[in-house]
Amino acid sequence: MPARSPLKKKSRGGELAGVQRLMLQAIGRPLMPDEGMQRAWIDGSATADVAAKFIKPNDRLTSFERLQIYNQQYWWRLLASFAEDYPGLRAVVGQRKFDRLANTYIESCGSTSWTMRNLGRHLESFLRTHPELITPHEGLAVDVARVEWARVIAFDDPEKPRLQPEQIGAAPADKLRISLQPYISLLELSHPVDELLLKLKESEIETGAFSNAVSSDRPRRRMRLTAHPSRKPIHLAIHRHELSVYYKRLEPEAFLLLTALRGGASLETACAQAFADSKALPETNAAKVQQWFVTWMQLGWLCR
Repeated sequence: MPARSPLKKKSRGGELAGVQRLMLQAIGRPLMPDEGMQRAWIDGSATADVAAKFIKPNDRLTSFERLQIYNQQYWWRLLASFAEDYPGLRAVVGQRKFDRLANTYIESCGSTSWTMRNLGRHLESFLRTHPELITPHEGLAVDVARVEWARVIAFDDPEKPRLQPEQIGAAPADKLRISLQPYISLLELSHPVDELLLKLKESEIETGAFSNAVSSDRPRRRMRLTAHPSRKPIHLAIHRHELSVYYKRLEPEAFLLLTALRGGASLETACAQAFADSKALPETNAAKVQQWFVTWMQLGWLCR
């Protein structure tokens, strides 16, 4: 059997790539309000005519209906994943606004990764540039979205070998550089998001525990989250310990110290930056640092 010419291979490869691009374009288009596929194509022609060019009908479904299945499954999977990662944001803005937000965000930012965990990586910046989608809860909504994305990181990001006590004493403080585990996020917040999300979780657990006793005809009201801004900034570390995600509040100086260490500062420089405005005695601050490091070492936060 004679070998195919390179030109023929290239032609067939180009044709396949064109079909793949068309397929991706089709399934990536937002669904209609009735959750069906849009009937008009981008140029105004009938989507059914476009579908017929690269999908055959069968004895039960037209080309349009077959393509619609992929379009629906793509969007339903993304929307479900987004809702699963951001229950707190939904509880802040309400179900109707959340649905509009989810559709707009996915249409704008989409999924560009092989893993669903990255779907919300651009959400914070998106919310800041589209405040109309979360009004009148802009501040709280952004804070909640930041924490919920940090929770994804805490659950899924890798862990480096933990810092050992003997490694701390192996170098002078002005040379010693310590880093934080990749899964830890340090956030300065204006709202008590940790308390709100724990409250939401407890409510969902309670609702689930008694769901069998509630009539299925009675619609379940979703909990709404609301809070006024705190008088002082809240410093929060989102981390994992023994395969569970936790929130830990930090003193302002501890937050500054950890932030400086993550930024590459030496231990001596990080301590100086953290306590630059402190009026406490040096020995008092030194005792604080010692206790913090005991806790952080036990939690496995520190690495090299």
